Amino acid sequence: MTTSEIEALLSHLGSAGIGVIVGGFIIYMIVKSFIPSYLSEKAKNLATKEDIGKITNEIESVKADYAEVLEGLRSENQLKLAAIEREKTIKKEVYMDAVEAITRTQNMVVSFANLTLDDQSITSPLANDAGKIAKVQVVGSKDTVKAVTRFMAAVGTATLNLMLDRSELMQRKNSIEISERFRDKASQELDRYIELMKNLNLAGNHDSDVWNTIKQNIKFEEEVRDRNQSEIDDLYEKQNAEHLAFVRKCIDSSFEISELLPDAVLSVRDELELDISNEEYLDIFNSNMAVGKEAFADFLERVENKMA
Repeated sequence: MTTSEIEALLSHLGSAGIGVIVGGFIIYMIVKSFIPSYLSEKAKNLATKEDIGKITNEIESVKADYAEVLEGLRSENQLKLAAIEREKTIKKEVYMDAVEAITRTQNMVVSFANLTLDDQSITSPLANDAGKIAKVQVVGSKDTVKAVTRFMAAVGTATLNLMLDRSELMQRKNSIEISERFRDKASQELDRYIELMKNLNLAGNHDSDVWNTIKQNIKFEEEVRDRNQSEIDDLYEKQNAEHLAFVRKCIDSSFEISELLPDAVLSVRDELELDISNEEYLDIFNSNMAVGKEAFADFLERVENKMA
């Protein structure tokens, strides 16, 4: 294009309004270049915000669900812990009552040696105590129930055997008491006749028939007294020896029953999670048992020496 042609074109454009053309061109370039870029970036920003919003909502939803799960687990654990604590509390109450009952049961076995007590007085508390001990079967573990059942079975066997052996001693004791009553009555009669003789002497009564009658009665009462005293001596000699042997049997039975206790005690301690090792408890228990047996053996030896 020549210079003259360019000048002619510019002149023509000028007459058409160069401002409009230039303005239109600028707007076109803006629309073509900037606006699509802006709109594209704007769209990206909107998409990003929407995505972030969705992600945020998802996170919050997950957090809420997780918190709900945690709360559920916490509540469930609290209920379980509360149930465990209630169970432990119930077990402690049952076991404490059972320990007292077991102690009385052991004392009952020893009490058979006391012949001043009748069988009913000795065994009557066992019915109530057996009920307390039986509750262990409801709350106890398998090992605890097994150990306590073995203990009570041993108590039952010992009770029957001791009552059977005791019956002969009690019969002899009754015979001694009967003979003592006859002896004491004869002694009272003798005292009465002696007092009567004193009064007759004071009154100056020398009637031979009266005095002979009194003497005969005195002789009779003396024979009754002496005969019963002899029976008493013979019965006591036998009773003392057999009673001492029976005392030994009662104590031995008590020791034998006591040896069944560690299994029950250790099982209970495990259930209640009490802080003592099995070895430590057994050392304490066996040491006390040894001391008890030694003390009892010494006691019997001293009694036998006195009776010899």
